[in-house]
Amino acid sequence: MKIQTFSIVVGGKKCNASCPYCVSKMTGLDEDRECVSFNIRNFHKACQFARQSGVSTVLLTGKGEPLLYPELITQYLEILKRYQFPFIELQTNGIALPLISNSMHKYLKVWYDLGLTTISLSCAHWLTKYNKRIFGDNYGKGEYNLSDYIEICHSNKFSVRVSCVMAKGYIDDIDRVKEFIEKCRENEVEQFTIRPVARPDNSEIAEIAEWVSLHSVFETDQKEIQDYFRDNAYLLLELAHGAKVYDYKGQNISVNSCLTHSPNPDDIRQLIFFADGHLRYSWTHKGAIII
Repeated sequence: MKIQTFSIVVGGKKCNASCPYCVSKMTGLDEDRECVSFNIRNFHKACQFARQSGVSTVLLTGKGEPLLYPELITQYLEILKRYQFPFIELQTNGIALPLISNSMHKYLKVWYDLGLTTISLSCAHWLTKYNKRIFGDNYGKGEYNLSDYIEICHSNKFSVRVSCVMAKGYIDDIDRVKEFIEKCRENEVEQFTIRPVARPDNSEIAEIAEWVSLHSVFETDQKEIQDYFRDNAYLLLELAHGAKVYDYKGQNISVNSCLTHSPNPDDIRQLIFFADGHLRYSWTHKGAIII
């Protein structure tokens, strides 16, 4: 069995953003209670299975915002260190980074020493005014912007992935993608990922599904983006479900998709560990469960 990523849902649904395309809300929040602990026994089993399945990348993510649960992140990393996964990535909107960075607990240093390698910053644009429209007024609070969040990560020795959700009126065509690439290059971003905003087949929140439908990037623009990098960049990797990683003038860029699932039992995109101890392999199909 080939598994690309081992995803870990950190904490509960608490979030400091109000994204109109929130995937967590569309796919349902499994936990109404706040998750301040996790099933340690099953987590060890999930780590063993991921290790035996050849997983090289662990992704600390959440149904809410992972950085609002720093102690849980530390606990997960302490256990993960025993299994020696080479790459561990933390996905965040970045809003809490200044507070985490200045914390007396020195979380970022602790996490680096425990093996965290990359911080993935979710965004919709390089400009704060656009990100505020998506994430809410907390984004950039205290005059911070995406470049500042990147600098906080770099100053603490982490690699940075900028992960942009493309939406109509934000980043929605090849010209804006190329401009964003220049911003990434200026900030020495190691990895840049773009993916079109998406919705599952059955969204649990109608208002969010409607927003996604109204702001989906035109298929012609998506094709133009894909064709441009096919013709003007060097293909480095072709990942599961069609995601492609390119070298474009020295900048790493991944042209990706959301919410994909393969029915092939020998080709699972990711394992997903939930705090209650369940291990699944799909965000959208609750029947895709291992334990």
